[in-house]
Amino acid sequence: MNRRIGITGPNGFVAGWVLRRLRRETACEVVTLDRKAWDSPTLLRTWVGHCDVVIHLAGVNRGEPNAVESANAALAERLVQACRETANTPHIIYASTTKRTEDSPYGRGKVHAEQTFAAWSEESGASVTTLVVPNVYGAGCKPFYNSVVATFCHQLARGDQPTIVEDRTIDFIWVGDLAERIARIATGSKPHAAITVQVHGSAALRISELLKILDGFRRDYFEHDIVPDLTTQLHSTLYTTFLSHIDLASHVHRPPLHSDARGDLCEVVKTANGGQVFFSTTNPGVTRGNHYHTRKAEWFCVVRGEATIRLRQIGTDKVTEFHVTGDRPEYISIPVLHSHSIENTGDDELLTLFWCNERFDPADADTHFEEVLPSRIAHAA
Repeated sequence: MNRRIGITGPNGFVAGWVLRRLRRETACEVVTLDRKAWDSPTLLRTWVGHCDVVIHLAGVNRGEPNAVESANAALAERLVQACRETANTPHIIYASTTKRTEDSPYGRGKVHAEQTFAAWSEESGASVTTLVVPNVYGAGCKPFYNSVVATFCHQLARGDQPTIVEDRTIDFIWVGDLAERIARIATGSKPHAAITVQVHGSAALRISELLKILDGFRRDYFEHDIVPDLTTQLHSTLYTTFLSHIDLASHVHRPPLHSDARGDLCEVVKTANGGQVFFSTTNPGVTRGNHYHTRKAEWFCVVRGEATIRLRQIGTDKVTEFHVTGDRPEYISIPVLHSHSIENTGDDELLTLFWCNERFDPADADTHFEEVLPSRIAHAA
């Protein structure tokens, strides 16, 4: 029998991620609570009465102080009352916040809700899991609401310069990690009482450190067309969050196309720590290359057409040939100190994809011309 999991506040930022995550579970049915149902005891009872688990994510973060405090407390009270009236004891998973320790309307409202759920657990024996959640960021979060990441990304994407009011350290968690954590709790074994779980963030950053990272993304994206260093999950998820705030019209990149008698060449993707990806077209019978590198690593992949790739170690006469075709793509890695070339041996235009560990710098290209075929060298001499 499928576990029925209810989610309150389904239109919210975190709830949307949790909803998408749980819909990938085949052993559960996900039902959501419409905002209007909170004002209808009958609708609320009907919904609660059929839930095995309730993930309570509805809440108020901004507004008139008294309203913020009372609204968060009232939602918990209504939910518990509906459980009492239906004699149902679903496992309630409540998303609280690290701001619960602050003497603020939002913090007090959250604490009141925690206490309401804990008291109901004690009287009914129901399971309650309270998650103390740090600052959540990710795609879909509203700027100027409850995430400095969303606010900074929104401003930087529009050419505005964010300001730092207080340069404090904040614990951050990516919303995808939080959704995964909630999904595992909702589909796993429930506790025997009310428990509180501290959800640890993936990184603690000063606001100035966060802004430095995001401003670097802005420069790389809008000024240099460079993919930044994304080797850590923090940078990767912050970057996808930043991209989500850029207007779709600005997601178009137009790298220059360099053309000559041989064909075309285009540097498609440049990366901060992994060089660049580019492609070339080569006309039939034309050979490109006949040079070597001292530090650059390159990979060649023919994706359309037929070609012969030749390599010769500098100072030797032995030439190694690779006959490649787009019908069976394969990469040929080019070692340093090997002169190399690629010849279009087919009847149609050749399309080749390249990766290089350096971005091309015409002032320091590390490209040294030398014919691959020894016979051509001798003839030139």
